[in-house]
Parts: sequence; C-alpha cells; structure tokens
Amino acid sequence: MLDTPGKFRLQRPDRSFFVPIFCLWMGFLGFSFCHAPIPGVNEPHYLTKSLHCWDTSWCAGDFFLESSNAHLVFYRTVGALTVVTSFATSATIGRMLAYLLLAAAWQSLSTRLSDDRWSGCLSAAVFLLLASVGNFSGEWLVGGVEAKVFAYGFVLAGLAALLNGKLWQAGLTLGCGVAMHPLVGLWAVVAMSLAVVWSVLNDCRRHGSHTAIAAVLQFLYRREVLLAAVLFVSFSAFGIVPALTSVLSADPKLSFQANYIQVFYRLPHHLDPMKFKAAAYAGYCLLSLVAWMLNRQVRAGVVDRPGLSFLSRTIACSGIIAFIGVLIGLGPRPPVEMPYYELRMNLLKFYPFRMFDVALPILVSIQIAILLSERRLLCIILPGKSRTVVVAVCFAAALYLNAGRGSIDRMTEAQRADWVGLCDWVRTKTPRNSLILTPKESRSFKWFAERSEYVAFKDCPQDAAGIVEWNNRLKFLKQWGEDNWNGKSYSAAATKQLHETTGIAYVVSSRWGPFDAPIVYENETYRIYQIDVL
Repeated sequence: MLDTPGKFRLQRPDRSFFVPIFCLWMGFLGFSFCHAPIPGVNEPHYLTKSLHCWDTSWCAGDFFLESSNAHLVFYRTVGALTVVTSFATSATIGRMLAYLLLAAAWQSLSTRLSDDRWSGCLSAAVFLLLASVGNFSGEWLVGGVEAKVFAYGFVLAGLAALLNGKLWQAGLTLGCGVAMHPLVGLWAVVAMSLAVVWSVLNDCRRHGSHTAIAAVLQFLYRREVLLAAVLFVSFSAFGIVPALTSVLSADPKLSFQANYIQVFYRLPHHLDPMKFKAAAYAGYCLLSLVAWMLNRQVRAGVVDRPGLSFLSRTIACSGIIAFIGVLIGLGPRPPVEMPYYELRMNLLKFYPFRMFDVALPILVSIQIAILLSERRLLCIILPGKSRTVVVAVCFAAALYLNAGRGSIDRMTEAQRADWVGLCDWVRTKTPRNSLILTPKESRSFKWFAERSEYVAFKDCPQDAAGIVEWNNRLKFLKQWGEDNWNGKSYSAAATKQLHETTGIAYVVSSRWGPFDAPIVYENETYRIYQIDVL
C-alpha cells in the first residue's frame, strides 16, 4: 500500500513552487493557443451547447443542441461564461482556468515524485514534445477548452493528494474529475484501484498475507477514508447520473444502432483498434519499453520512490485496459463478421484506450525529469542550469510540430475570410429561428452565425436517439441529393420539397448544387440559397 507522507520524501526546498506553476501555466497556454487557435476543434461543440443549456431559445430547433447534456457539469460551470460574454472570450477564460488547474496539479505531482520544484516544467516540456510526435487513439490533453481538460487536471491533483496521504482531498478531486467527464475520471479511478490491488498483493508477497491484510483493514477503518469515499461518491454523482440517465433511457434497438454508428462510423479513430495506424502501435510499444527501462534507472537511484512505483503501476494498469480493448476490437471487417460483435461493440464505446494514450507519455516525461534532477551521471553530462535549455528546446520543438494542428478547419486565409463573412451575413440578415443546411466543413457555423443547423457532421449527439437521428439526417440528405439531381441542377420543385420535408430555410453551399432557388449571398467560396420562398 501507499506509505505515509514524509517516509520517503526529501526535504522540500524552502522557496515557493508558485513560480514554477506560473511558468507551467504560461507554457500550457502558449502551446494551447499555438496548437489550437480559437476556436479549437471541440470548442464550438462544447460552448454552443453550453449557451443553449442556459438559454434554450438560443438556436432553438438545432437538434444537436436539444439532445441530451452528457457533460452537464461543464455546461453549468465553465459554460456559464457564454451567458455573459462572447464565445471567443469564454474560450480564452476557460482555457486560462483549465490550464491553471492542470499546471497546479502537474506541479504538485511532479514535485511529490522528484522533490525538485522545477521538475514540473521539465516534465511538461518533454510531455508536450512526446504528444507532438503522435498518439495512440487520438487522445490529447493540451489544446482547446473542454470537459476532459478539467477532468485530467482533477485526476492528476487527486493522484498527487493520494501520494501525499491527503485522502479527503483525493476523494474530492477525483470526484470532481468524474463529474466533469465521467469516462476520463472513472477510467483513472479504475486504474488507480487496480494499482492499489497490485500494491496489496505485492505487500502480501513480501510481508505475508496476514500482515498485509491487517494493514489494509486498519487503513480502511480510518475516518478519513470514509470521508474520502463520501466526497468521491457525492461529487462524481453530478457527472454519472446524467450520463446513466442518457444511457439507460434508450430503447435497446436504438442503443444497438447508436453503438454501431458511434464505434464503427463516427468515432472509429478513437474506438476501433483496427483503424489505428501501425505507427501508433509501434510508437506506443517503443514508448512502453522506454518507460520500463527508465523505471529501472529511477529505482536504481539514491532515493527509494514508492510514489513513482504506484504511478507506474497505475499507468501499467491503464495499459492492460487498453490491451484488453485491442483484443476486444481485433477481428475481421465488416464488424458483423466478428464473433460476439454486439458485446464487443458495446465495450469499445467506453473509450478503453484514452487513459493509456495520455498517461504513458506523462509517466515517461516525469521519469526523465527525475533522472535529470538527481542522477549523478546525467547531472555531469547536463548541469542543472542546462535543464533550462532542455525545456526551451522541447517546448520550441513541440510548438513547431503542432502549430495549427488543433485548428477547427484546414482553410486557407481566403477561405476562412469567406466563411466568417458568410456567417456574419447569416447572423445579421436571417431570422433568428432560421434552420440552415450547412456544408461538411461547418464546424464553427453556430459559433459565428448563431443559427440552427439541420445537421452537422461534427456535432453528433451523445444519446442513442440523437445519434440515430443524426445518422438518419445525413443519409436522407445523401439519398435526396442522388434522387433529385437532373444532371445540371436541383429543380425548384425538388428544392421546395426539401424545405417542406425538413424545414430548412437556407442552403449554404461550397460545391453542392446548383439549386434552382434565389441566391441571397455569394462570395468566392460559398453561396447561400433561400429555399423557403419557393
């Protein structure tokens, strides 16, 4: 089990570690704005949903916004910013809050493991560089603002509190992590719980089962343990209850259809291991080997570090979970040819890879920071003052490799100007209750235009009924387009029928069409047809 605080820690430096926290905060924010200029890839998804959650009259009729609120705690807390300020300002403030939490948690965990107040900056720079090289299942930590960034911050804070023996703080922060993002928080708690079991079994082997079990029972009967459990359950319920309500209320047939759409069509890059690149497998196998080798080097150091051992076991358990996920997803395609494919699909939808995807680079970066902080041979090669150069080089390389990769689109400057101009026209010239049909690249339409969309590929709901309806709308448009094309255009009669069937008032087109309908706006890239006047 975990030792009590102070048993294996070196003397903390007298100087405050708030300066390193500030440096970490600035580093995370700098990387965030460079990697994902506002709006980041998921910010329109989260912040427009937040505003509608507070004001249901805003973009009324947008079926994504009116679907279930899977991340209700985020919408009701951070999302409240959208009520009083613009989306861009809300995203800026949200990022500042999210990465301040992450910086404080990162610093607390790093200094707990290394007793070097600057190890957090070094490990963060290495982590950003590793994350820039690639990932396993598309998971990221530093980018825009969304629920999972806060969740990871709370998870790291909870892990640091646990290692420091502050159990009630661990229960509170881990509960907040689950509340913010149930999947992120729960996978972290599962991995930590497995690591605790691992530690108990190891103690049984070393000290005898009776002694180890007695120590565990004595630990569990502590009043602080009960308080931590109560805090965890109480706070995590704010995230788990809305998620369970959404999942359990679905019709079984709808759930089956939704799971298939989510795992094998909408999100296979996150959920289907058969879709992951061979380079991702090779990279994470190599990184796992590096982590094992570095762990041996750290354990061979002057100071025994059971805290790092517990962290390593936690990440190893998340790796076991990911490996099981790979085994679940392996099989022939199409998926219906896999034995028990419905059960396997139901398991894959819970993102078994995401924790390991982020956690393994975190472990390696902390291991490297510890070695550079205290190992005598490395300190001879790389004096302490030179670590600033390492931080700067890693951070600069990360920025170079990631600049703009988290952007909402891949438009040229001219195309982006045309898109923003189009959205401004829609916001100022169309009725507030207009329903708009937008092209596939319209990830930021509601952000800029503040109008409802008939369907958006990016904005897939999270409840079963919403996912199925999202898919049906996309299929309907595809079929309508094929059935009504006359070789030159879409006729006025067919276009009028589209309006009467769907309620769409305006069609924004970059390539689709032409339509035999009035063009009310046009620029070099886009045109808008008004079809509710036919």
